[in-house]
Formats: sequence, C-alpha cells, structure tokens
Amino acid sequence: MNIDQQEMTDWLKSIFTVAGCPEEEAVMIGTHLVDADASGHASHGIARVPRYIDYIKQGDVRPVCEAVTLMQQGPLLLVDGQYSFGQVLGHQIVDKAVELTAEHGLALIGLRNAGHLGRIGGWAEELADKNLISIHFVTVAGSCIVAPFGAKQSRISTAPVAIGVPHYNADGSTDHYILDFATSRVAEGKILVSQKTGSTLPSDAMVDENGQDSDNPRTIYGPSADSQIPNPRGGEGAIQTFGDHKGSGLGLACELLAGALTGAGTNAIERKFCNGMLSIVLDPKKFDTDSAMVAEIDAFIASIRDAEPRVEGQAVVIPGDPERRRRAHVAEHGINLDETIRDQLVLISDELGVAVPSAAL
Repeated sequence: MNIDQQEMTDWLKSIFTVAGCPEEEAVMIGTHLVDADASGHASHGIARVPRYIDYIKQGDVRPVCEAVTLMQQGPLLLVDGQYSFGQVLGHQIVDKAVELTAEHGLALIGLRNAGHLGRIGGWAEELADKNLISIHFVTVAGSCIVAPFGAKQSRISTAPVAIGVPHYNADGSTDHYILDFATSRVAEGKILVSQKTGSTLPSDAMVDENGQDSDNPRTIYGPSADSQIPNPRGGEGAIQTFGDHKGSGLGLACELLAGALTGAGTNAIERKFCNGMLSIVLDPKKFDTDSAMVAEIDAFIASIRDAEPRVEGQAVVIPGDPERRRRAHVAEHGINLDETIRDQLVLISDELGVAVPSAAL
C-alpha cells in the first residue's frame, strides 16, 4: 500500500513520542527513517521501528538524548552519545560541524556510543546542503556479523562509509554527489527487509557455516528469522564484504577509525551495541583560492553523465542520482509500505495507544 510521506512521518513521530522521546527528537527519528525509505533505502528506514522500540523497552537506547562532550580543541571534537538515538545525535554532529567549519574551515568529529545512526548518506546530504564536503567512517560495535575476506566467521561490522560533495544546478536545485555504502556485500537491513518481505538478495550476500555462498536470511538469523525482531547473530553464517579484499580492507579501516580511535570500540571483543563515527568535514571555499572549483565540478559531473552507456537507454549516473529519482517518485505516489511491516507498526501502535492513519488500515 502507498501512504503519504508526511502522514507516515507523523505516524512514526507519534509512536516515538508515546514511547518516551521528546517530540522534537521523535520528529528527527521519524523524518530520518521515512526519508531512508523515500530515498530507496528501506534497509535503514521504517522496517527498523520494531527494533528501535525494543531498544527502548530493553534500556539499550535512551529515549531522551544525553550526549556529552568529552574533548573539544580547535576543530577537534569528541562526543559520547550515551546510547541516545543515532538520528538525534546525527543532527547534533551536523550542527557542530557547521559551527566548527565556520570558525576553522575544518571539523574532525568523533562520536562514540551512539544508537543506530540510520542512513549515513543522510548526514552527508545535510552537510552538502550547507556547502560542506564531508567524509564519514562508521562502525557498529556489538554487531560482529561480517566475515573478512577469506573467512567464513564474522569478525567485523557492516562498516558504512559516506562521502558528500556539494553541487547545485543552474536553477539552484541540489545535485550533490553522495556516495553511501556498507562495506559488507549488503547491509544487514537489506537482509532484514528480505526476510520480512521476500525481496531477493545477491546469491553471495552471505557465507554459511560451510564456507558456501548464501542468499538465505536464515544464514545469519538462524531460528530467530521468523520472530518479529530477528537477531543477526542468531545463525551460524556471516555477511560477506563487497569487492573481495578491497571491501574487506575498507571495513577494517572503519573498525580502526570509527571504533578504536573514537572509543566506540571494535568487534575484537563482545560489546554493547552502538555506532561509532569519525566525520571529517571541510569548507571547500577555503581551498578554492582561484575560484575554479564550482566550474570544475560542473564540468566533471557533466562529463560522467555524458559518457556513452553500455546499455542503450540506461543513463550513466553519479552517486546520489538514484535517491533523487526515488524521492521524486515518492513525492508523487507516496511511501510504499509493505504489508508485513505495516502489520508490525499497527501492533506497536495498538500497544502504545497511538492512532493508525486511515491510509494504513
């Protein structure tokens, strides 16, 4: 079924408000989750709500943000999220990056002990909207679900990376370069969506306990696959990295930079679930001494899109194009809400006494 994007956001806001989040923070959480779906990344969107509500019930995530600054020196900042919601912390990191780059031209921000940060590309987009370049390395402590290259046992997290470079069209509309991907073959959220909706996965998304490729969600979820909140460590297998040794090497770098350096920790030992993120943000105008950068970016991106496609009629795109196209579609047709996920949201709403939108009934 399709549901209006704003109506979907308001529904999630109500759920998280009743679950204990301040209204302003509930709006941040709901907006970020719905935007992930609207951008074509359901793995980091609405399907996460049952797990988030369970985090609150179990005391794994604070419904009210209580982040503290551990160190600030010049453009350097280290924040302990105190297991608050990642969507709220992400907004705070963006705001601090804007503040620091205004003063120093650069911000180097470490974040530890954050709840799930959601779609990392969303933070790169927000910073690009403010004409800032950003690079983000992320790790997921307590989520040892990915096998490094050559292994059949999990040792690292899905370890996302995002890079954003601002770019505008002549009419002022945004056309940013937004690179955003997990260093795993697929994000765990995509496997979660596959389990809930039956969507297909790459045949080598995972490796089973025998060292064989697998596309069956039970490889990582095991007996918990049919539960409302599958456990990605419930099975005997692991997710694979993308690009063989290259993706694996980048995933290890995320564990070191976003885990060891920030203090969030790596997956070398058992830890409580949290995200760690190292963000490098800079004002490109400080580097643009000859005022040539914008024209160079315009020319470069145009040259990529003008490349002759391998498949006739299938345009060459830059990172960020698929999300913009998907958002345009959603703006016209609404969010496509899977029936299984809808049923779980209705159940949660009934438990909390939250009204279900008529479009979802």
